[in-house]
Order: sequence, then C-alpha cells, then structure tokens
Amino acid sequence: MGRPLATLLLMVLIGTGAAGRAPNPAPALPATFVPPPILMYHRVDLDRAADPLGRELTVTPAQFEEQLAYLKSRGIAGISMAQLRDRLERGLPLDHTVVLTFDDGYADQYEYAAPLLHEYGDAATFFVITGDLDTPRHMTWAQLGVMLALGDDIAAHGVAHDDLSQMTPAQQAYQIDDSVTALRQRLHVPADSYCYPSGRFNRATLALVHDAGVALAVTTDSRFVLAPENRFELPRIRVRADWNIEAFAQAIRFGLERAQIVRS
Repeated sequence: MGRPLATLLLMVLIGTGAAGRAPNPAPALPATFVPPPILMYHRVDLDRAADPLGRELTVTPAQFEEQLAYLKSRGIAGISMAQLRDRLERGLPLDHTVVLTFDDGYADQYEYAAPLLHEYGDAATFFVITGDLDTPRHMTWAQLGVMLALGDDIAAHGVAHDDLSQMTPAQQAYQIDDSVTALRQRLHVPADSYCYPSGRFNRATLALVHDAGVALAVTTDSRFVLAPENRFELPRIRVRADWNIEAFAQAIRFGLERAQIVRS
C-alpha cells in the first residue's frame, strides 16, 4: 500500500528541488459560486478510537483506498482547496471533481492518507491546528515540510480547536491570524483557505478571514446540500467510518448531481 512519504520526497527533490512557495494575496474570486462536493476527513488509521465520535471520524486505510479507487474508476479527480481556487481564478470547469480535506493535523494523515493520495494521483488540503503540531498523535512541523515539498496543500484550522462563534472579535483574530501567519512564516505557504473548528462561525469571523488574506473558508454540511455559497461559507460532507462504498458513492453522486442542477 503506497510508497512512504520519504521515498516520494526523494523523488521530488531529485526532479524539482524543495523551494517553498511564497504566499499570494487573496484573489479576485466571485462572492458566490457553486462548489463541487467538498469531503471532510479526520483520521485515517488502523486503530479505532475508544469514544463514539472518534470512531465515527476514523476511516481505515483500506476504506480510504477503496474510496480513492472509486473516484478514479469514475473519472472524478480529487483536488485541493488551492486547486479549487486556481480553477475559480482561471474559469475552469468544476465538474468531475471533488475537493478532499483533512482536519486537525493527525499523525496518521501523514502516515496513511498522504501516501495513498500520491499513489492515486489525487490532491488534498490538510487543515492543521498549529498549537497541536509537534505534540503526541499530531503531525510535526518537519512532516509538514515533507508534505509541502511533495505538493500537498497546508492550511489553517486555528491555534486551538475552539468555537469561534463564542469568542470576542479579538479572540477570533488571534486564532485566525496567528495560525495563518505561523504557516506562512514557517512553511512559506499561501495558507489561503481556512477551516472553522466544528464548522462554527459568526459575522465577525467572515470579516476576519477576509482581512487575513484568506481566499476560501469551509464549514460543515451533514445534509449533502450544495447550494450557491459565500466563498467563506463553503459546506463540506463529513465522511463517516460506518459508510460502505455504496454509501460513499451515494454521497458523491448526490453532491455532483446537486451541483450540476444548481449550475444549469
């Protein structure tokens, strides 16, 4: 199953070098548009969490590989938030795409998810909690550097996984600005998308992510509803551990069909 990231990195370094990408300013994007399905993953691991929520949010590497194989067999490309932004800027079509995102920066994403993504030729965005990096069960800054050199998209999920909607504007600004700035300064990445912890935000949040130079931000949507959205309120579909491949396929079909209906 998949080459280790260290091997993939060596191949990239030989071919292209490991220079970091400079941050870009927020682009002139449409205020509203119809996104493709945006899938939300958390853990990809062999070990199941003890708590019910943790178990629900943990898919096995075999499940994840089966899902990537399904997308590939249907000609559906898995893209990152950065690639979504690029397609929007260039006016490229969004059909036959899904956006793959991973929350919280768990270490198993580096060990299992990223190698499988590269094996299948897909891309994803990893939304990391900067305050949890270099702590047990989470990725390290060094691992993020490896992923960046391989072309993975790294973006912010806050300094801590706290509810922005319950904070003062100053507290929200700290969570947003410090996490985005840390990624830009330490990794030299654009960090131009943002993930609200637990999908929660308020009107002040929308202004703050705009002021931070963020281009796109995501929330959650458990109902598979994809309607025209503000670019700072993009809904996502949570991938559940108890889904078999038929349930996964149903969510993908619903999202693609819904997006096509709204666009037409």
